[in-house]
Amino acid sequence: MASAQRLTLNDAIKMALENRWELKNQQLQVQLAEGENDKLKAKWLPQVNASADMRWNTQLQTSVFKNAPFANGQDVKLVLGVPFNNNLGLSAEQKVYDAATKYDRQLNQATVQSQTITLEKLKSDLKLAVTEAYFAALFQREKLVLAEKTVERTKAYWEAGKTKFEKGALLKNDLDRLVLEFNNAQSNLNKSRQDEALSVENLKYQIGLKSEVVVELTENLTSLFLQNQSLSLESTIDQRPEILQEQAALKINELTEQKQKARLAPVVSAYGNYTALQLNDTFNPFASGTWFPFNYIGMKLNVPVFDGKQTALLKRDYAIKAQVNRNNVEKLKADFGYEVRNTTNILNQEKINLEDTKANLVLAQQILETDRFRYEKGTILLSDLKNTEYSLQSAENNYLTSVYNFLVAAVRYKKAVGGL
Repeated sequence: MASAQRLTLNDAIKMALENRWELKNQQLQVQLAEGENDKLKAKWLPQVNASADMRWNTQLQTSVFKNAPFANGQDVKLVLGVPFNNNLGLSAEQKVYDAATKYDRQLNQATVQSQTITLEKLKSDLKLAVTEAYFAALFQREKLVLAEKTVERTKAYWEAGKTKFEKGALLKNDLDRLVLEFNNAQSNLNKSRQDEALSVENLKYQIGLKSEVVVELTENLTSLFLQNQSLSLESTIDQRPEILQEQAALKINELTEQKQKARLAPVVSAYGNYTALQLNDTFNPFASGTWFPFNYIGMKLNVPVFDGKQTALLKRDYAIKAQVNRNNVEKLKADFGYEVRNTTNILNQEKINLEDTKANLVLAQQILETDRFRYEKGTILLSDLKNTEYSLQSAENNYLTSVYNFLVAAVRYKKAVGGL
């Protein structure tokens, strides 16, 4: 244990939030969504292109002038152009107005929000899983302690019975019964060790630790119970990540529906071009007097006239999807309202069970103390004392189970009311 990694419940949760790969991937998804803002801004930067074209006309085009007046009405064949044409150009285009752009920005903001909510939901689910795994590991550890005590007690009875049997003060059948009780206790101890190891292994998986890492849980069920026995949280189911996720999806579908309408709006762009054209009989880009520049600027208007009803059909689809989201939000609110009521009832019932099992435990301890005194005085048999001890053992197990069930009910109540 000297090299074991000590863990409190808060340590385990913190480690899980740092180690689990699905959280790391979701954080990257948030970064990708945030990066879309830069892409949207980049679309509004000028789009500039440079071009170069060097052409060698190995055979010039021939044109025919029919009934040329300068040739007495005869047909004239003329070869036009020069062997070498070189072209250098620079063009730029700047979008001036696009009605869909504002919806693109709003959609991306909604997407970022949706990815962030998904991250928070993963964290909430992981906190619940780690907490329950931590409780289970503590529960199995304390059951193991009880099983070890049972082995020690049955072994003591067996060894004492063996001494009596050797002296002729105990029947063989009674000794066999003591051996059987010890063997059963040993089998139960072996199973408890296996259950404890499996629960710790599950905890290490939940927090993202390798299997070979040794951990030591520094808390116990009683200390955690004392932290949660006065649990009272205000219900905030409207802030449950599942509802926020559905509301984000609703916003995305509503914005997408509005964007479809914006697709029919005009798109205005400005553009310009500057080109230098060289015409020469030989390939010599540096020859003076052979370059002839030209340039132009303009505005372009693109107005969608008919798109085959695609926009109207898409608007209809997204309107239906938005209504599905609204219905889902109401359903989730009803589901979570029921979950809060149900977990509250379970938590209250576990409180009652805990009080009952604690009272039974105290009573069983008192009875055992009395019966030990009576056994020493010879007023009851060993079998009666053992029955009393079995009752105490059952009371201890019931109390331990009640504490564990209460803690599980408490953490599920926290998640139900949005406090996890």
